[in-house]
Amino acid sequence: MTATDPNPPTLAERAVRRRMAAAEEGARAEVDALLDAGLRLMAEGGRRSPRVADIVASAGLSNDAFYRYFDGKDALVEAIVERGARELAARVRRRLQRAADAAPEERLRTGVAAVVRQATDPGLAARIRAVLSAGVAPVPDAGHVMVVLVDDLGTLFAAPARELGAADPERAGRTVAGAAIAALQHWLLAGRTPDEADIEQLMRFLVAGARV
Repeated sequence: MTATDPNPPTLAERAVRRRMAAAEEGARAEVDALLDAGLRLMAEGGRRSPRVADIVASAGLSNDAFYRYFDGKDALVEAIVERGARELAARVRRRLQRAADAAPEERLRTGVAAVVRQATDPGLAARIRAVLSAGVAPVPDAGHVMVVLVDDLGTLFAAPARELGAADPERAGRTVAGAAIAALQHWLLAGRTPDEADIEQLMRFLVAGARV
């Protein structure tokens, strides 16, 4: 037997919930459209930052819709940076989960590679470069996103660092994460695509450092 709700929602309450769910879904779709448009225009324009008018036109929305969600363009760029950081952390997490049965050194190399090999994908590199160019100095609130990203990746890297014998695995994981992000930023902002020797040297250096 299944327990019945002693106070089931009324028809009116169900109607309100459906309306709220539909409104939330519509808001998410509009925000995603604005983020996608902003990222696309930044990638197309290089270091030239798009105007709000360009973004809303590309998203097929209005200025009112834009300012319903964001105080200004800086807030949009911060949201784009944050979304990219979350996607990167999720990508690294999935790669490490798939490599769960591998040796700790191989897992750490897998995680670092998931970060830095983004610089070898031309399309992805162009998008990340555009976000980094827009989000370094002009956006004062975007820096904390990178701090959170390094902390999140550091937590993921701490487990293999611990198995490698690191005396302070949390610090070792955070250091590896910070170095990998810094290398990625350098290659992207310099407009340089790392070759296999660059990536291999970095991974060997960071794995060796994690053992200390």
